[in-house]
Amino acid sequence: MSIPGNIVHLRDLVGRAESEIFLIVGPPGAGKESFAIQYMLDGFANKMNGVYVTTDDFPEDITRKMKLLGSDPASLIKSKQLEFIDAFSYRTGESIDTNEMVIDDIRDLTGLSVMIKKMIDTKSNLRFVFNTISTISIYNSGVALLDFIQMQVARLKRKNHSGLIIAHEGIIDEKVIQGIKAFVDGVIEFQLSEDETGNLKRRVRVVFAPKIRKSGWVDLYQ
Repeated sequence: MSIPGNIVHLRDLVGRAESEIFLIVGPPGAGKESFAIQYMLDGFANKMNGVYVTTDDFPEDITRKMKLLGSDPASLIKSKQLEFIDAFSYRTGESIDTNEMVIDDIRDLTGLSVMIKKMIDTKSNLRFVFNTISTISIYNSGVALLDFIQMQVARLKRKNHSGLIIAHEGIIDEKVIQGIKAFVDGVIEFQLSEDETGNLKRRVRVVFAPKIRKSGWVDLYQ
């Protein structure tokens, strides 16, 4: 597996956004995760902390992709500059021996919320990624999911943290998506299509944000 270089950065699209929360929406495979990982790496380069909630991958999958983008996640994890909340590994049914925070049931929104609150309250200069809320939506009602996301966004804003909340297109009820749009600072949409030669083309655009540096569709890899 490889990740193309020269990925578009969040700052390229909306400028400095160190206390803003964005909803990231698009189909699977459109590049949302790579964009979010680059967002985290940009934060580490500026001495910021990162917390990554993973519901669709093992944390090791994310660190492997960080390596492909030229980072050393082992040192970041050792220093606790990068921490994971693992809401995926429990699905293997095996005992998990790890220093990471692990959720043993994705339907337990209270337990997940407690872990997130601890990270938000104890970290400074935090960049937060939640990948993805779509998986949670499969196991929890729309009302419960909306209340849960609204609580995490409020906590992040209270501490002046920044973050990306990722959603796969077409999985979450549109009313829930619209509800989330009402309390985040901006929305960034991803698109996956084929060009005339059959090659996949990934594009991104800012739907709304406090500041927009690039409007319209932009190629994700340049």
